[in-house]
Amino acid sequence: MIALALGVLAAVPATAMPYRPEEDDTVLERVPERTDLERLAPLRAAVAAHPNDLTAALTLATEYIEVGRRNSDPRLVAYAQATLLPWTARPRPPEQVLVLQATALQYLHRFDEALVLLERALALQPLDGQAWLTRASLLELRGDYPQARRACARLVRSADEFTALTCLRSVDGRNGRLAVSYASLESARLDPRLPAALRAWRMVVIAEMAERLGEDQAAEADLAAALRAAGDDPYIKATYADLLLRLGRPQEVLTLLEGDESQDPLLLRLAIAALRAGSPEAARWAQAYAQRLAAAERDRDYTHLREQALYLLDVRGDARAALKAAARNWALQREPPDVRVYVRAALQAHSDADQAAIVSWLAASHYEDRSLPRISSDSARPM
Repeated sequence: MIALALGVLAAVPATAMPYRPEEDDTVLERVPERTDLERLAPLRAAVAAHPNDLTAALTLATEYIEVGRRNSDPRLVAYAQATLLPWTARPRPPEQVLVLQATALQYLHRFDEALVLLERALALQPLDGQAWLTRASLLELRGDYPQARRACARLVRSADEFTALTCLRSVDGRNGRLAVSYASLESARLDPRLPAALRAWRMVVIAEMAERLGEDQAAEADLAAALRAAGDDPYIKATYADLLLRLGRPQEVLTLLEGDESQDPLLLRLAIAALRAGSPEAARWAQAYAQRLAAAERDRDYTHLREQALYLLDVRGDARAALKAAARNWALQREPPDVRVYVRAALQAHSDADQAAIVSWLAASHYEDRSLPRISSDSARPM
């Protein structure tokens, strides 16, 4: 739900032997924009000069996380964690440090650990709206809608009406109240004075609901508006690209993502779109993404199983391998894109067991999505 929140990846572990690429053009690493790191130089100096300044440490760690998210660079989490380390090592870390660390663990897909940190943070500060919002996001992402709804309800006191309403309707929209939740948010006035990030979040939530209701035109309009509010946010771009790909408009994806090859999730969408559009760039982008996927696997970075499943399904055409990745991803998170790729992989791999598991979850959760390929009750009958 809170897909626009800051997120980070784990620092990659060292390998016993140096890696030597087989091809001269293999991409070994991607460097953040020089201007981004240069911009943070004064903050780094301030933290070094004043190691007991909590505000400076939190600001620098947050900036590292944001740069990493914008550039899809997992190494930035190492910088953020190193900045927070003197504080997390204390017997009683400050509440703000616990929340920021939980945000990092969320992106790492270490959800249980993140929830533990959030519980510790909320024990120290029960009215921390960011902690409750992050907790709600984690629980919704995992498909634990009753607990997510309870966390959203706490935002009525700890945050503001806008945040609480968006949070509650997002959860309700995935738990049997899609149409009424969509109508509630879609009819609410969006104050232009609100911060751009908040407005973009609300518009993405509404767009996701519209798409699941089968209102593709409305979903596209809301995603375009969210992009205008949030600039080049990579999550919004990936969501918009997925919609365009599902609607059979790959050429528009190539235009939307022009110049975004440095970000792995967007590179994947470019490769898929180029393949479907017959673009000569298809092979180059597919090879580049395969190299980055191999590098992530070498580094034991398994935080992009959704993208791995999409790559195997839509670029490689390997439905069985895609199903394995989608099922592993499903065990961790159940956002709308996770549901879609799991359904598609299960159908293309002709897996009755996986189709049965999906049908069972759809019935139990009351989840609705008219964009999903139909799974017949016969093929999905439990074995």
